[in-house]
Amino acid sequence: MTSLRPDPSSPVASVARTLYDIAQGLDSPLDAELRLRRALRLLRRIVPYDRCALLEAPAAGPARLVVEPDAPEERAALSRMLTRFSTVITGEAKQGVGWRPPDVAHLALWASPSHLAVPLVGLDQVLGVLFVRQGWADAYTDDHLRLLSVVASQIAAYLTACRLRAQEAQIVSEHEAARAAAEADSRARDEFLAMLVRELHHPLVPIRFALLAIRDQAERDPAVQRARDVVEGQVKHLARMLDDLLEASRLARDKVDLRQESVTLQTIVTAALETMRGFVDARRHGLSVSVPEEPLWLEADSARLTRAVANVMDNAVNCTPPGGEISVAAYREDDEVVLRVRDTGIGISPDMLPRIFDLFARGDRSLARAQGDLGVGLTLARALVELHGGRIEARSEGLGHGSEFLVRLPVRSPGGGQEEP
Repeated sequence: MTSLRPDPSSPVASVARTLYDIAQGLDSPLDAELRLRRALRLLRRIVPYDRCALLEAPAAGPARLVVEPDAPEERAALSRMLTRFSTVITGEAKQGVGWRPPDVAHLALWASPSHLAVPLVGLDQVLGVLFVRQGWADAYTDDHLRLLSVVASQIAAYLTACRLRAQEAQIVSEHEAARAAAEADSRARDEFLAMLVRELHHPLVPIRFALLAIRDQAERDPAVQRARDVVEGQVKHLARMLDDLLEASRLARDKVDLRQESVTLQTIVTAALETMRGFVDARRHGLSVSVPEEPLWLEADSARLTRAVANVMDNAVNCTPPGGEISVAAYREDDEVVLRVRDTGIGISPDMLPRIFDLFARGDRSLARAQGDLGVGLTLARALVELHGGRIEARSEGLGHGSEFLVRLPVRSPGGGQEEP
């Protein structure tokens, strides 16, 4: 019986082994020129030559020329010739003209009875030329041309992969550089903001002392008392805005450490109302408060959670025309405690509602802007609530229909553990 096992010494097996060896050598972008030179040496097994040259001509950057065996004295002439070939082939490819082997007879240095040249094509782009020559006539057949074309395809695929890898690395490097620059800009901005807030705080100290100094005179003179009340209210308002900016800066730089303790939501609401009482009275708002008698326990940083709740109330105060109504309610819902703040103010437009907690987002809330709202308070409130494991949402039926804010926080037992619902 005749064996079907291929003869490893047959020409077909030799060609297959050579093509396999070439492919195996072109498996990494590292030491690309050494790998290409090895591929050209292997090519000699199946396409004999006395000189072989590979030109890679990128659209931008220097060309790469690999000559095997190397001949330094011939490189310049070879580079000119193959560059011309590459230009012609690229032009024909763009015009849809069938490729033809180039003529080298006019170049005395490279003139030879036999030569082959095939383009290196990757991703429909001509990347360069692969060229072989032999010193006697009729050295090459159509089979040699086909084999040279196969190897050219392998090399073109390798060069394409190297280019894509280099482009990917460049894109990653550019993105990392851009991110680092953006982070540096953000840090510089936050540090400047923190410094600015601290500097703006300094003038408030002598103003407060001045208000204390004229307190006795103000009690005797109603006009002075009114002026003093106005100044004191504005100082408190400015101090709140600066404190919000400073806290937002700390949050942006991860400088906030919560000092948590067991506290009731009633305590938080009472402290926030004390902070906001003067502003509510100044705008003649009606205020209703509904909290249960049963303590609603939380594990919280009292000062920071009070600030978050006060900021939500402050939004209601600023966004409600004088004489409006504000209601504050606290209750338990499953394993959460809920704080609800409603107002009869200007409301929130549908396009603004998804962005209401974004930093410096004020939309068309002109009334809030008139009250000096920087668009920081709600951003800070959300950040502080989320630091406590809670969440906050805004609701509104649109401009002119008021708004509702819901703050949800996990219930905690007085000992610090989570209560069963």
